[in-house]
Amino acid sequence: MSVIDELKGLEDRVAQRMTELRPLVDEYRELEQVAQRLGVTAPAATAPAATAPAAAPADTPAPRRRTRRRARSSAATTASAGTRGRKNGRRDQLLAAVKARPGITVREAGAELGVDPTSLYRIVHRLEKDGALRKRGRELRPG
Repeated sequence: MSVIDELKGLEDRVAQRMTELRPLVDEYRELEQVAQRLGVTAPAATAPAATAPAAAPADTPAPRRRTRRRARSSAATTASAGTRGRKNGRRDQLLAAVKARPGITVREAGAELGVDPTSLYRIVHRLEKDGALRKRGRELRPG
């Protein structure tokens, strides 16, 4: 076997493994977004932090957290101040998207509705609980 054949085999194995890992990477990124919204600190031994410069992680989290807290509190204030009539708007939009495209993922629905997908998980959970939709893996289907 020549070196070129070995390299080609290695390329194929790397490409196959990357394809296998893609769903896990996507899920990890979604979890990171949820953790950031909840103010959960990521474990210190993550690969991205180990490869990033030491100054970058220490500088960026504090401003992000402050911004999110302000946004969260103002969103909560807005919600309690007068959007009660639109309370089910996002829920209805999500149900309509699922009915129009059975099998749609939360990420795709978020893109379609123009919102961060992590903001839809609570709604998805409630709709599942109410029997309005079913979730199979990442796919959402009408209940």
